[in-house]
Amino acid sequence: MAPYVKQIRKTETLPKGWKKTPAHRALPCDLIYSQNEEIVLRDGVKIYCDVIRPVTDNRVPAILSISPYGKGGHGFLIFDHQPFRLGLPQSGWSGLEKFEGVDPAEWGSRGYAVVNIDIRGTWESEGNMYMEGTQAGRDGYDCCEHVGAQPWCSGSVSMAGNSWLATTQWVTAVEFPPSLKCIAPWEGFTNFYRQVCARGGVPKTSFLGFIARKTIRGRNKQEDVKAALEKWPFYNAYWHDKNVDASSLTLPIYAVGSYSSAIHPFGTIKAFNEAQSKDKWLRIHSTQEWYDLYTPEATDDLQKFFDRYLKGIENGWEQTPRVRVSILTFRDRAGPNSMDNIPFSEYPPKGTRHQKLYLAQSGLSTEKAHQAATISYQSDTYAVKPAEFRLRFDTDSTLVGYAKVRLHMSCADNNDMDVYVSLRKVDRDGNTLEHINIPWHSLPDNCFGPTGILRASHRAQDPKLSTNIIPYHFHDQEEKIAPGTVVPLDIGLWPMGIHFKKGESVLLRVQGFIDQSNDFPQQIDAKLENLNRGKHTIHFGGEYDSHILLPFVDLAQE
Repeated sequence: MAPYVKQIRKTETLPKGWKKTPAHRALPCDLIYSQNEEIVLRDGVKIYCDVIRPVTDNRVPAILSISPYGKGGHGFLIFDHQPFRLGLPQSGWSGLEKFEGVDPAEWGSRGYAVVNIDIRGTWESEGNMYMEGTQAGRDGYDCCEHVGAQPWCSGSVSMAGNSWLATTQWVTAVEFPPSLKCIAPWEGFTNFYRQVCARGGVPKTSFLGFIARKTIRGRNKQEDVKAALEKWPFYNAYWHDKNVDASSLTLPIYAVGSYSSAIHPFGTIKAFNEAQSKDKWLRIHSTQEWYDLYTPEATDDLQKFFDRYLKGIENGWEQTPRVRVSILTFRDRAGPNSMDNIPFSEYPPKGTRHQKLYLAQSGLSTEKAHQAATISYQSDTYAVKPAEFRLRFDTDSTLVGYAKVRLHMSCADNNDMDVYVSLRKVDRDGNTLEHINIPWHSLPDNCFGPTGILRASHRAQDPKLSTNIIPYHFHDQEEKIAPGTVVPLDIGLWPMGIHFKKGESVLLRVQGFIDQSNDFPQQIDAKLENLNRGKHTIHFGGEYDSHILLPFVDLAQE
């Protein structure tokens, strides 16, 4: 957290070449910098924003960055505490940006104003802070209409940014502010319970505590979602208020996801598919979300979208493929590179072939074994070998989309199980691989592969919302299991895009903790944050239909 410096309301012109510090980027053009501007919300609460806009007599569109992470150089500065700043050198930014938001220096030179807003209850903004939900959407509406009415604004408003800044776009859009002409939610969750707090019904309070203690500051009260999760561990009206139903949206949307985030990809794609917009685009990239946000290629792409819908420029944006997907190769420095921006008409891709592979003692098989068998793993420690099932590919193969695992499981030592599954790529020599999701020339960082989580007592599914490949669990009550009783568990894995060469393998891993890298490595728990105890046993073959459905795509056909 950067040292706090109290802001006062003032406006100044920053000349071309100005630098915040010697280490920062020089401004490419003159900018008008208005600090601590006031926005009055519908209930009278005053919140504060910085407006950074080009020096011009023309009215310009506005890009809003709304979050609790500070503005004007104070706030959450995670990059300074990550190895190699995640490949994002300080010299690439002006220092006027909000964490996870676009750089005003970049966008001012492209003819846009950037408005960095501290949400209610954070920093000097009045009121109490809410963790997304309906209140955040209503506040977002009021911010859009306030900014759209400013004399320097053309009346066209959009929003940009990762994570919280993306989720705020979804919750604002469903309130339908007239000035909001389009949205660009890049990497945001859309269901706080299912994707952040309790994925698979397993509470994750350490991350909630990290967000509340380490990233947010304010003078008033803050909604305590950690306490809420302890009070209401099941999905109820409180949590439903923090769910986005995007099915009413018709405005243009440019959504972005990736494979490495622990909380963002599923919700981004779900909301994209729900939206009824005729003008909507999805891009799934191969890098880490913060890195992607600031690449010149992504910035140029986003400008083309904004130019079309905020400035009305006929620039051919509509010819952009509706879905662009990256497919990982899990390369080393010698390559091969990931296959980026593969065009599809929809997601999951049309023509996806879901193949059922059965768990067997020999690995994964196209045939179910006649004899029942078991494999067990110790569930309550990191220091154990997981249960693993492997399939070697005889031809080049590509997996794109969602996978689902059905596991018949039991535990003699407990009346519940938290089960974590993942898919990993294995090379021809048997080495389990990691994908470097920051390009080698910038920084080595990694992700492992798609994951799925389920607490066994939350195994009940909603038949109306579940599909053959995506189970939708109620999470509204628990159904404990008598020790030793075998129960079937359907576990969905989040989206993937992986290419395998002949002789390489896919590995299904089942264990008592998540098999995933972490954007916040200091938050990996010293001890397991779940209820596991004793050994978990997987039953397969014979009467037990334990299997995985994998999504095969023929790239040549697509």
